[in-house]
Amino acid sequence: MVSYPVWDSAMFAYTISSHILLVTLTLGLALLITISEFIGIKYKNRYFLTLARKASTALVINFAVGTASGIFMAVELYLFWPEFMKVVGAVAMSAFYAEVFAFLLESITLMMYVYFWDNFKNRWNHWLTSIGVLVGTGGSAALITDVNAWMNTPEGSFNIPYYLKTGIITDVNPWKVFWEPSTFAEQFHMYAVEYFAGSMMLLGYFAYKYLRSSGADERLVYSAGLKILSVIAIIDIIIVGASGSNELDTLLVVEPLKYAALEQDMVPVTYGAPEHIFGVIINGHPAYYVNLPLAQSLLAYPFTFGHGYIPGLSSYPSSVWPPSFVHDTLDLMVGFGVLMGFFWLIVVIMYFMKKDPLNKRSVLKALMFFSGMAVYTMEDGWYTAEVGRVPGIILYDKPPYYVMTIGQAASTSPVVFPLGMAIIIFYIVLIPLTLYFMAKVLKVSNIEDDLRHADDDLSKVGKSTPAGMR
Repeated sequence: MVSYPVWDSAMFAYTISSHILLVTLTLGLALLITISEFIGIKYKNRYFLTLARKASTALVINFAVGTASGIFMAVELYLFWPEFMKVVGAVAMSAFYAEVFAFLLESITLMMYVYFWDNFKNRWNHWLTSIGVLVGTGGSAALITDVNAWMNTPEGSFNIPYYLKTGIITDVNPWKVFWEPSTFAEQFHMYAVEYFAGSMMLLGYFAYKYLRSSGADERLVYSAGLKILSVIAIIDIIIVGASGSNELDTLLVVEPLKYAALEQDMVPVTYGAPEHIFGVIINGHPAYYVNLPLAQSLLAYPFTFGHGYIPGLSSYPSSVWPPSFVHDTLDLMVGFGVLMGFFWLIVVIMYFMKKDPLNKRSVLKALMFFSGMAVYTMEDGWYTAEVGRVPGIILYDKPPYYVMTIGQAASTSPVVFPLGMAIIIFYIVLIPLTLYFMAKVLKVSNIEDDLRHADDDLSKVGKSTPAGMR
């Protein structure tokens, strides 16, 4: 029989990993429509305006389903994690309240953007509503990340020593949840990863449609999407690397236990820590790994030539060690990230050699492959970060090294088992159907009508781009 904490954890991990797909697509689509409409108006290009209109319709579908999924998750939090939500409700609920306002901004401006498209006489005013959508979607993601950062480093938000002794929450600072020691690092990396993964998912779709389409106008619309999203992905993959490095540096300082587990460091050292590529821990010792001498120390302390403190798991009771496989999931995430970085480097080189990479079948097929890899890598990174907190759900930087464990937080009601099965079925049906209908509305099927709408929009700002300047 599966224990309650394991079942509750598995179900919420499944829910989050499903919901995050919708979040990622929402962020990617919001950025795409803002940029594509700006280019369409600025340069009077009917194809970019058509892309913006098509993408906004897909965003409405994703927004509706994402809202339903978010409500589902909120209910699940209270049913599966009642003790955890008691603490959240008393200490960190202000971030969830603020997220409601970000959600309202997103929902109001998205409805204005899509359903009042033709009512705006000034196209620039219409474009400004897309900024509201962009800010609302990004704000929601940031505020939820605030709660996650608070779970990792709940410094100064309430009297933790007194709570651990008595179980009573006192000295609450409701504003502290918005800025904990790990907040900046988590948000920086979250934005980079989410926008990169969202862009890659859309790139995979546009690459597929570009290869399948035969009409010149259809290809020009898909090409517009490929161009915008490729630029986003190239910029983002660089930021992903920088933000990921910054997050590890932050873990080294504010979450040394998690850092030691992720890096498979058994004993603390001040110099000479190697980098272990994969491997397992057997009887308290790393095994079956590829060793890179000094690499970890040099990466962690480049300005002191590797001289600096590296924590080790031996400094902590083994009962609070995260599962050892988080080291392997971290290495897998980094490896795939480097592989995607090399792919985009090749694309950039091809561009400067005037090889027109986005018009080559090999590159477009590779985009379809790497779009799947980007999604897997994003999920793997989230999984690594969350499992790296186990057995705690709210951590603490002093013994016992957690405010609350998963076992203390989880529900022990028998109702969680049938509810869990319902959750599994819900997302098995929901995610494929959502992706299917989004693909249907993104498909350029009535190109003449779509371009006629774009020409009507451009008539309000100037003449459309001549055919020879497409």
